[in-house]
Amino acid sequence: MLIALGALLSAAPAAWADGTVSFEQDVLPMIKVRPEFEKFLLGTLKVTDAGSGTRISEQAMPHLGGARMGPYEFRATWRSSNGDVPVTLIIDTNTKFFDRAGREIRNGSLKKAVSVKETFDSIEIEQPR
Repeated sequence: MLIALGALLSAAPAAWADGTVSFEQDVLPMIKVRPEFEKFLLGTLKVTDAGSGTRISEQAMPHLGGARMGPYEFRATWRSSNGDVPVTLIIDTNTKFFDRAGREIRNGSLKKAVSVKETFDSIEIEQPR
């Protein structure tokens, strides 16, 4: 699946761009399935609500044009004992694409995708961009 997605990304770079997402509405529900991690993340970081995710264009996937998927990027403040530190929070996800019959697409024919399901994978914390 990663190979197929990588091939699609390299073949159609203009088909992918950043799109606005909400941390509270779009990303936090994925993180909530791991309550301990949610508690740690929200107790350590203050995350701005507006961030960005990869926006799928109609050229890449006609039925999913405009949808967003990870990785998601947000500005955040790390609350440390030495004071607040501005950081960039990146939420990585596992992504699966499905066709009209509800079958997972595994052969790289992502133009047939009509739905996408993401699950929380990991985070990265970097210096502000």
